[in-house]
Amino acid sequence: MIGHAIGYQRRITGNTGGLDNMIKVSAAHRLEYAAFLSVRWMLGRLSLPQSSAVSAFFWRIIAPQVRRHKRAECNLELALPELSSRERDVILNRMWDNLGRTAAEALRLNEIADNPDSIELDFSSEALVIMRSETPAIFISLHYGNWEVTALAAERFKKPLLGIYKKVRNPLIDREVTKSRARFYTAGFVSKHPDAIRQVNRAIKSGNSIAVMADLRESDGDLVPFFGIHSPSTNFPAMMARLHDLPIVAIYATRITPVRFKIRAERLDLIKSENRRADILENTARIQAQLEMWIRQDPSLWMWGHRRWGRETFDQRT
Repeated sequence: MIGHAIGYQRRITGNTGGLDNMIKVSAAHRLEYAAFLSVRWMLGRLSLPQSSAVSAFFWRIIAPQVRRHKRAECNLELALPELSSRERDVILNRMWDNLGRTAAEALRLNEIADNPDSIELDFSSEALVIMRSETPAIFISLHYGNWEVTALAAERFKKPLLGIYKKVRNPLIDREVTKSRARFYTAGFVSKHPDAIRQVNRAIKSGNSIAVMADLRESDGDLVPFFGIHSPSTNFPAMMARLHDLPIVAIYATRITPVRFKIRAERLDLIKSENRRADILENTARIQAQLEMWIRQDPSLWMWGHRRWGRETFDQRT
């Protein structure tokens, strides 16, 4: 997954001053941006635990009324059909609570990072070796727990990181999001556009690691099992690991309290043979298997509302 197109070299190099000249900013964009700044200001007046709790409260009330909630219900029933209706309701209520807290905490990443006691690391010995070395790595994660916090591990180990992300549709908010995370992604950000692969390759050759969210649907990706369903999944991490002979580190963060997080990471066991295509397909399947295992540990921490499976999948199951 590389996400949707950005195509802005200035943003990747940290220069976003000419944003209005690159994208037509509409009145709706400006109103939405004003609302974003207002929410950020109001939550910023509260302590971190308070802002996390307030955001979670409103997400639990509002989010079940939107269309994405129905999609989350369908996805959860498709992936975990053994659950009762009551069990699914409990999971989805906790999911919205988690997403509300994550949204508030994402606005306070610098504050979290500045607190030396905010992060607890639970890394395998193989992952620690990679983190302590100058060797670049491919970091894969998922929309689980507080996924924003995982970037703090790169800062702790002084690991230069390039973020591969899906841009926010509102260019003004997108600028704020990337600017607030620039501290942790010292190599910048990139999304899908004609020169993206070249930029990623150049970043890796310069000694930078890359971070990819690997749990979203990739329409032109490889079909590999995910919750027992052959699902279109990104092969980008496996492809980059194979091309540059780099390790893949799977990483996620869970919330212990609103001011403390545990980051877990482990190196994935990859195959490498003479058959490049077969290796990429198998390693992509291994990535998805790892993500599925983590989601099954606590399904309420994953973001079930995105389009992980297409309409054709539901039609085949009904």
